[in-house]
Amino acid sequence: MATKFDWLATDSAPEHYLMQIVRGHFSFPKEGSLYIPNKKILHHGWGKGVSTHIVGDDTKPLPERLDIMFFSYTENQFYKGRFELPYATILKLFQQSYYSPKMEEDTNFYEIVAGIAPGGHVSVWVNGIDKTIEVFAGKADKIEGNWKEINDNPKYSRDEYIQRRLSESLTTEERQSLKQNGIPFGLWDTYRKHYIWQPIFTGLDAPKLIDRITYYNGEEDYMNLPLNASDKNTARPIPKEMVFEWEWPKGRPLVFKLFFNEKEIFAAFKKLSAQGESLQLEMRMMVNDKNETLFSVLLKNAKEEIFLKKTDLKNYGIPTENIDD
Repeated sequence: MATKFDWLATDSAPEHYLMQIVRGHFSFPKEGSLYIPNKKILHHGWGKGVSTHIVGDDTKPLPERLDIMFFSYTENQFYKGRFELPYATILKLFQQSYYSPKMEEDTNFYEIVAGIAPGGHVSVWVNGIDKTIEVFAGKADKIEGNWKEINDNPKYSRDEYIQRRLSESLTTEERQSLKQNGIPFGLWDTYRKHYIWQPIFTGLDAPKLIDRITYYNGEEDYMNLPLNASDKNTARPIPKEMVFEWEWPKGRPLVFKLFFNEKEIFAAFKKLSAQGESLQLEMRMMVNDKNETLFSVLLKNAKEEIFLKKTDLKNYGIPTENIDD
């Protein structure tokens, strides 16, 4: 089977925490490497690739190592790390195609994403249309670094430059929250915890497909329904967003977009899975005695349920393929 593929390297960092890659590259097993785009200030979302540069041959080996140096603006700190990557896992993912609902045909992964976060957290994902999978997570070491690699303009001191960048990229509320609450350094490890849960729909026939589930750990996938026995018992990260098409009333297709509240859904998962219970994430449609349509989302185990009241819902009366991501 092939060991060279047409793929690109890209970068990622979480929202609200400005990061910048100083330099980095993915090294191939025998010789050669592909550089990771740098110099750009990143805060576009964990797992979401931002920059891509097309260089060299279209097909190239997959990486077995990541070398990276980066700067965290909210900490005023440089980090550096060298990480051995799970080459066999990455190779298997690239060798096997998967079905894309958006394309309605089989496709392949085409990006490898290097993510950086405060505290030196580093994650690597493989990315394709409708699917993103985390393949590595590690921690880089603090280093002194050379400030001129971030800014060599003597017009601004280091602190002035950092504050200027934070002011340009974050809202007043985000900066105040950062000042009051500090940086949640363990957050990105928390994102990686998996739970056994499955989505269910009540009040109407379940859709045949959940078009997109975005997870807090940066992964993305779709889900065919109904789930088979194996999928029902699969451990998954906590969902951040969910998109599906549902008919309400019967014969009127609507696209539903759910945006979960981070604190609420993490607290619910923690409480209801304390004894290792399997969970159900229920999307419930009901009509009350006033003939009003009520849509609610709740998480439950065999004994208890918690309504996720802070979930933001948007729906559109147009086909899924016409909704912008």
